[in-house]
Parts: sequence; structure tokens; C-alpha cells
Amino acid sequence: MAISYKDISPKYKQGNLVGYNEVNDLVAIENSILNLFTIELGEVPGKPWLGNPISLYIFDNIGFFEERAIETALRNVLEKYEPRVQLISIKINVQDEYNYINITLDYIVFINSNEIFQNTSFSLAHNSMTSIQTRTGTTTFN
Repeated sequence: MAISYKDISPKYKQGNLVGYNEVNDLVAIENSILNLFTIELGEVPGKPWLGNPISLYIFDNIGFFEERAIETALRNVLEKYEPRVQLISIKINVQDEYNYINITLDYIVFINSNEIFQNTSFSLAHNSMTSIQTRTGTTTFN
């Protein structure tokens, strides 16, 4: 039995929403992860624990304990709301002088009897909770 994941992605033209595209498998999962990380904690009605706590830390001096708190919260969000992903590691790089956080995820997705290793990085800054995806890599193992 082939496992396939489908989702929709908004299509824009000159900044205006003009429709939706269908996205499959890895793109659908990656979009879901990025959405989970850009939703602020408590932003979704009826789901107060959905989202990330990064906005709580972005203006603070982030040390070892704050990094572990962010990592734990992100890990919990992924485990609860994205069961298609087997998380390997989360790496957090903080640049205090710019109020900037870069997060790198290593994870595995199982699609069509293949074990697919994904590496995704995205950045968040104090002036925008919009994620900027910086790098994605894929390795497939049979």
C-alpha cells in the first residue's frame, strides 16, 4: 500500500491570492512543520497549546536553559501535531545582537516504504514571526 500525503498551498500573483496548488509528500509535510513553527502559542482558537513559544524568548538574552526550553517546546509540538515525522535532532543557533534565531531540524519521513531523511532550516527574527526557509536537503534510503 503506497502512502502519499497531500495538502494545499496558496498561490499568489503580485501579492494577491489567486488560488491553490496541490502539494504532495515531502512538500506537504515541510509546509506543515513550518506552519506549526510560525503559529504563536495560543493563536489558534480552541487549541491554546498549538504553536511555538519562540516569541516569548526573542527579545531576551537566550542562554543554555532558554535554548533547551525552546527545543523542548518545538519537539513537543512536532510529536503532538505532526506524527508523520520522526525527529532526530533540533539545533538552535541564537544571535543575540540581531534578535535572531535559526532553527535546524533533522527528521525522517516514511513514504512508500522509503525512509527519507530531511534537513530543514528556518530563521525567525524579532521584527517578524514569518519564517524564512534557508535550506532543505533530502536523502532517501530504501
